[in-house]
Amino acid sequence: MRILVTGVTSTVRLCSLLAAEPGVEVAAVQPRFIDLGEYGVTRAKPDPSLPYRLFPARVFPVRPYPYSLYLDGFGHALRGFAPDVIYHVGEPSELGTAQLLWMARRVCPRARTTLFALENVRRRWVGFPKSLRGWAERISLARLDMAIAASHTAEELLISQGYPAERIRVVYAGISPQAFRRVDAAALRRSLGADGAFLVGFAGRLVHEKGVDLLLQALITLPERCALAIVGAGPLEAELKRLAVELGVDARVHWIGAVPRDELAWYLSSFDALVLPSRSIEVWQEQYGRVLVEAMLCETPVIGSTCGCIPEVIGDAGLTFPEGDPEALAEAIMRLAESPPRRAELAARGLQRARDRFTDRAQVQDLLEAFRFVLELPARRGRWRMPSAPDA
Repeated sequence: MRILVTGVTSTVRLCSLLAAEPGVEVAAVQPRFIDLGEYGVTRAKPDPSLPYRLFPARVFPVRPYPYSLYLDGFGHALRGFAPDVIYHVGEPSELGTAQLLWMARRVCPRARTTLFALENVRRRWVGFPKSLRGWAERISLARLDMAIAASHTAEELLISQGYPAERIRVVYAGISPQAFRRVDAAALRRSLGADGAFLVGFAGRLVHEKGVDLLLQALITLPERCALAIVGAGPLEAELKRLAVELGVDARVHWIGAVPRDELAWYLSSFDALVLPSRSIEVWQEQYGRVLVEAMLCETPVIGSTCGCIPEVIGDAGLTFPEGDPEALAEAIMRLAESPPRRAELAARGLQRARDRFTDRAQVQDLLEAFRFVLELPARRGRWRMPSAPDA
């Protein structure tokens, strides 16, 4: 099976894992340079040490990436590699997605096209240039041979948009169990002054939708032995620090800041519980919450809100609370703080659940199964139409 992986984000690890599978050949198209805003930049250049072939491509504009189009690279990859399956990591509403599907049908019509979609909130593409994204979304969904949904909430959105349910597969983004496993973090806890405390942790961006303010509010009603460690940075950091002072809990909050990804397992292992208190906003709800899986692999019990696919990821391996409810969050934290046996039980369940469903090995096997299935399906031949009036 010959798989061509495309997308604006780095797919080095996924391509390497796929290339290691027997009977699989992999190539990738990646932008030479693209600015993904708060998610950083992607730079790609040929590297003979890679176990797959890389086709660097120029894109324009380089920001904002949902409007980026390929200037070269993709057609060359289609002709030179002749894939059986094209796997695009991106949303149907990205202009580059529509462009790739159009080129694939012209240059390599026998290839089946698949797409990995995270989006789980219906967007209204009103006004120019947003109406272009509405156009791209409509024609992409009409042409796509299979959608790989990042969660069941993403699957529900695709179905609500009229995409055939029988052509959707849910495949979770994989986490490396080698990179995330429990380590002895006693020294780190001591450096935080958390010996003897029940240390609640958060790791992620400090933005409104992540709900860190709810954690600070919950801390008010929790006993003094409960402390909070916040790993991450973002535009709300100063505001959240002021809120901690106003609430009178600043002495119990440890602001860690951003840490390198290869150090995150140490912090997750130092927590007595990891909390993801996300809240829904008009254009977003939690699409995965990968830090939940990373904490599970580190054998740390998890608590999450009911935002987006958080309950789907946690299952019966942690606790959930209604999003936006700091009192319910405080109650969930106390349930774990008061019961070491319950923490141990959830830690064990979380580890097993993460190993079974959310590792990179599980992701690769699920993807290959989906690719084999789509190769047996007839290609979809939806009509191409130019942008219509802005979506109402």
